[in-house]
Amino acid sequence: MTAQLLDVTRLYVAEQGRLRAYVRRILRNPASAEDVVQQAFVNLLGRHPQGEAPSPAYVMQAVRNLALNHLRDSRRRAEVEMAGEPLDALADPAPSPEMAALHRSELMHLLTALAALPPRRREAFVLCRIEGLSYDEVAARMQVSRNTVITHIVAAMAELSRRL
Repeated sequence: MTAQLLDVTRLYVAEQGRLRAYVRRILRNPASAEDVVQQAFVNLLGRHPQGEAPSPAYVMQAVRNLALNHLRDSRRRAEVEMAGEPLDALADPAPSPEMAALHRSELMHLLTALAALPPRRREAFVLCRIEGLSYDEVAARMQVSRNTVITHIVAAMAELSRRL
């Protein structure tokens, strides 16, 4: 072990509790405070000249600078994340041109199949499934029994299913 490593290790053991408490007050996050203090000592090992032990005041300033950098960077990341939310609202809810063409084609197939149904069956199906009337309302409008309406709708659905 080099003398520099021993000096930095002794300084870490002596000062790390006080430095963590200081950084925790700045960041308000104990886990991040620990990371910042450790990063400061790693930086000291890489930058401090051989043979000289860093002073506690120098270490305090290095830890403070790292903590402020961490705070600034976390705020910047938060701003970027917040900026993404309004962008999601700008997405066009309309279907793509391909989907619109596909839906138009499916609608044309359905309308063709509906047109091929017998008139009374088509009328019962349209009144019930498209206009949303109940079986009783359709029966009253068509002047037939409820069971006849049900029979027309079931037959229409079977024929449409077969055609589509």
